[in-house]
Amino acid sequence: MIRYSLRRLSGGAAKPHWGEPPKHRWQPFLPDRHYYGEHATYNGFVLLLRGIRPRIERACTATIKTAKCLACLVYKPIAKSVLKHNPDIRYQLVALTSFFLTTRAITVYYSQIYQGIVDAMNLLQLGVADDLNEHGFWNSAKEDQDERLKYFEKEQNRLHKLWNDSFKRALITKSFQELCKDVIPNPKEVNTGVLPPVSWRFNMIPYGKDNEDAIIFDTPSYDAPLRSMALNFTYNNLSGDWGDYIDRQDNKNALLRPSRQMFTDVYIPGTK
Repeated sequence: MIRYSLRRLSGGAAKPHWGEPPKHRWQPFLPDRHYYGEHATYNGFVLLLRGIRPRIERACTATIKTAKCLACLVYKPIAKSVLKHNPDIRYQLVALTSFFLTTRAITVYYSQIYQGIVDAMNLLQLGVADDLNEHGFWNSAKEDQDERLKYFEKEQNRLHKLWNDSFKRALITKSFQELCKDVIPNPKEVNTGVLPPVSWRFNMIPYGKDNEDAIIFDTPSYDAPLRSMALNFTYNNLSGDWGDYIDRQDNKNALLRPSRQMFTDVYIPGTK
């Protein structure tokens, strides 16, 4: 008895014991009172949802009831008017068909207006592209050189013919004025002026990831994605090379091109 009393009185509240006292526990426990932690099934979040379930149900019920009331405020006058003017089911079917046809006609009308605007914009862009084509803006370097050679041959033949005609007239008339008559050309008949040495073309615009003229600012390091997290580092594209459509550079070699759909993440048709 004395030993038991001394044991109970010694150590205060820091006596060794099994399990946790009720004041140190929280939330439901498993039957084993020595389990330290929340319940595996009825955890804290589940109990929170159970606690606020009545409020959630009241909010949802009130929302549904309000939506029904608003729908009735809109639907009942329309239904009353429809039934007043179309008492028979046949009239109601005709009215429903008329409603859908009218809706379709309105949709088609405004769609045609929008499509007309889009077509007009496309025609304007096509006109600008055609004007640029007349000035050789879309020509390649080889095509530009061929155009210059063709223009040179045409002018050379014209000048040779002009010289022969003037020389023949000068021989017949024996007049030096007839020989020099065509020295000053008529601007209405031939193009005057000097052909510009450089014709600006589309393919003269700097382009390419390795072109220094096309890179204005470097990408900051904090904006560059991590190599292991980037979208260009994928299972089927480990090199991170996506090719270049404009420069016609394919990222698949000759062995992979026939089965491209098996070695790509997003299928893109081959370039020209």
